[in-house]
Parts: sequence; structure tokens; C-alpha cells
Amino acid sequence: MRIFVYGSIVYDRIMDFPDFFKDYILPNEIHNLNVSFMINQLKESFGGTGGNIAYNLSLIKSKPLLYGSVGKDFEPYKKHFKNIDLTGVKTHLKDFTASAYIITDKSNNQITGFHPGAMRYHTSKPKFKKDDLVIISPANPNEMLDMAETCFKKNIPFIFDPGQQIIQFTKTQLKRVIKQSSIYIVNDYELALTVKLTGYSKDIILQKAGILITTLGRKGSLIQVRDGKKVITYKIAPAKIKKVVDPTGAGDAFRSGLIKGLVDNKKYFLKKEYVKMPWLEIGQLASLTAVYALESYGTQNHKYTLNNLKKRYKLNYKT
Repeated sequence: MRIFVYGSIVYDRIMDFPDFFKDYILPNEIHNLNVSFMINQLKESFGGTGGNIAYNLSLIKSKPLLYGSVGKDFEPYKKHFKNIDLTGVKTHLKDFTASAYIITDKSNNQITGFHPGAMRYHTSKPKFKKDDLVIISPANPNEMLDMAETCFKKNIPFIFDPGQQIIQFTKTQLKRVIKQSSIYIVNDYELALTVKLTGYSKDIILQKAGILITTLGRKGSLIQVRDGKKVITYKIAPAKIKKVVDPTGAGDAFRSGLIKGLVDNKKYFLKKEYVKMPWLEIGQLASLTAVYALESYGTQNHKYTLNNLKKRYKLNYKT
């Protein structure tokens, strides 16, 4: 099973604010917002949803095929990647690679400014094979929909991960892509937005998608699988964290663990025999891969081996 990762490839400028945003933002004066945050740490690192997911997959020996658009400054990022197929990465020499400017406060709340740069352009079209798996993560909204449409027409299973781009989709577009996807994955806030934008209840979203995964931050995650008229819900406990250093990229790391679990159970996943899959273990693996990102500053600075992962899994979940 080949793993295609479509998503943004971004330079992250991550900044730490040693206080709380809530103490500097007055809700009653939000219409006249004018604040400045004095940061105590700035670090440039490699990021983007596609880059992060691909990086995490490379750590667990799952050589992904990354698809995305980059600019003339991509070379340092390219040298950083190992065990990742970059033939689907398209370089646009008249623009810069996308950049994110992220400020994190003491409660791990974040404010982000984003310049899309080369992400505005479409990337190369993948040549899919029968048993491929695709994750469509936040990037160019139009291309996200195009990729979903291509996967659907070619009967290629895909995970749709709208992320921050969810507000860019119309009601009709979001309804269609939920129905087309094999798995719809969001955090709890994005799920509430999905309900608002589509007019669907959570039950209808699950009915349309088949598999709904909701990440809940420190509370873990929920995996809900439709079995005919029934819904099977798996409550995934968060893995134990040594110390939260930086929340940026934890969601992308979670998705890499999810994909690893799907690949390990591809005989059921490809046949759509979802109820036969060990979703509790898959969710636990995803929670554990997320922890490594939480414990490191930046989204692609953590390292571990597959053997390390297995040992820590046993320590966390005692199986």
C-alpha cells in the first residue's frame, strides 16, 4: 500500500509568549484590537501539514509520497527530508515557499499569520494504483477538493482533514467531500464548524462519512465507526507526556500514527470491513505518535525509531 500525502509544505517561525493572551485581549474591545506581544523565543523550523505528516511517517519506516507546491527557497527543506518520495513536489521559482508565523502562549493557545506563497499553485497530479491510500490535509482549498474528486472517481480511499481551511469550503462542497471520504478527521472545534457550515448533526456527519475521528487535545480522541444503523465509539485515552514543550504539529503526528494503523490493517481497510479493524489500538498508536511532537520544539525536530515506539506503546497501554 503506497501512502500519498497531500498538504502544505511550510517554513514555520514559532514564537513563545511567556504570558496569557486572555490577559491582553479585552473581549468588549475586540472591535478595536491593537495588541503587541513581546516574545522570548523565536525559532525557524520545517513545517506544513503535508511536510509534518510525511516526516512522521518517515520515522516509522513508511516511505510516503509527498505532494505539494514549494518556492525558490525550498532547498534547505529538501535536504532535511529523508526516506520521503518528493517526485510529487512542484517547485515554483518565482515565489517563496509558504510561511507560518505562530505565537504560542502559556496555555498553549496559538495565534497564526500565514503567507501561502507557492501553495497558491497546483502541484503535480498523482498516478494512483489500486491499493493506494491518500491523506488530504490543509493546503490550497481548491486543490484539496480536486484531489478528493480524483480519489473518489478512481475509487482510491482517502482521509479528508480540512483543518484551518474548513471555512474556505461552501456548504455544498463540504457536504460532498464528507460523503466521498473514507475517514473524516477533525478536532472538536472543527467538528462544531462542520455542523454549523453543513447544517448536519454529528450523527448525520458520521452517517455520511462512515468513519469520523475527533481529536480532543488533552482529553484524547474519539473514533466512531458506522456499522449499518449502529455506531461503534472508541474512546482513546491520551498517551502519557513527559513534558509539553510545543503543541504545534501534534495533530499531524497523530495522523501519521493513524495512517500506520490503517496500513497495518489494510486487508480490512481496503475491503471496507471497518468493523473488523482494531480501532482502539490504532487510536492509541496515533495518540502516542502525537506525544513525540508535543515533547519537542517545532514540528519536525523529534526523532524516534519503530522499536522505541513499540516499547513506549507497551508502557502506555500495557498490551
